[in-house]
Amino acid sequence: MTRRTGLAFFLLILVASCHPKSPATEGAVATLAGKPVTVSDLRDTARFMGTGKATERPFETWPPALAKTVFEETLFDRLLLESAEKRGVTISPEELQEEKKKIAALSAPEGGSPATLSDDLVRKKLLLQKVTALIAPLPEIPRKAALADYNRHKDHFSLPERALVRDIVVRSENEGKAILSALATGNSFSALAKAKSLSPESAEGGLLPPYSLGEMPALFSVAFSMKPGEISQLLSSPYGYHILKLVKILPPRTPPFREVRERIERHLQEQSQKLALAQWFAEKVRADNLSVLPKFAATLSGSPH
Repeated sequence: MTRRTGLAFFLLILVASCHPKSPATEGAVATLAGKPVTVSDLRDTARFMGTGKATERPFETWPPALAKTVFEETLFDRLLLESAEKRGVTISPEELQEEKKKIAALSAPEGGSPATLSDDLVRKKLLLQKVTALIAPLPEIPRKAALADYNRHKDHFSLPERALVRDIVVRSENEGKAILSALATGNSFSALAKAKSLSPESAEGGLLPPYSLGEMPALFSVAFSMKPGEISQLLSSPYGYHILKLVKILPPRTPPFREVRERIERHLQEQSQKLALAQWFAEKVRADNLSVLPKFAATLSGSPH
């Protein structure tokens, strides 16, 4: 969950000025407000970030870029969680269970095994989100500012040629062949998709969101060589057997401002929040007298101490 623009810059300045006589606490790489920041703390953060396997080796063998990132995140999370405690931020059992359901759904959209996180990790995630919103709330973005950003970066919103396709997915080759036969006799593709397809889009008659060449798995590229209304042969994938019907090819276009305004506003809000968090972080680290042990200064600051 690395997140903050400008944090590395602030941290470089702060770490480079560390005191050479930091207390050599066992297992510590630094101290913050007189409390040790240990290798164990870094490993906990790495697991929370999803990079635990890469940090199981001795700390001295971690790639410097990874060590520095995990160190920054450890400091940031400690400061945020301390702020959450001071502000009385709590997570209710209902919020905890709801978040666990969301994580499970997102981690297994195709019905596979969902990710399982401990209550402590989910609670930490929610606390960090809540206190971040208190420290650096998302600002309102004036329409004028969003429009100016759209005009500056209009090319970023340009859409290439895209295919609009219906898809039927079944488990067996024989079932797929039977559906092809039914289609050949004039049966409705969308009706068969609703009745037979395993795809999440079956309720919409198998209609997929428009996609550009190379955006989807290779088998979907065949649509770009088909004619509107044409039905593909049976195509195999790890999910089963597919039958595609090309609805039409959408020409390249640049969407108008009204279609992308919400996305632009969200982007500008996140930029503003990142800057506010970076400034808060720098001030807190400075006030809490971050002190990196000399033997780790080169790794954690990116330059010799």
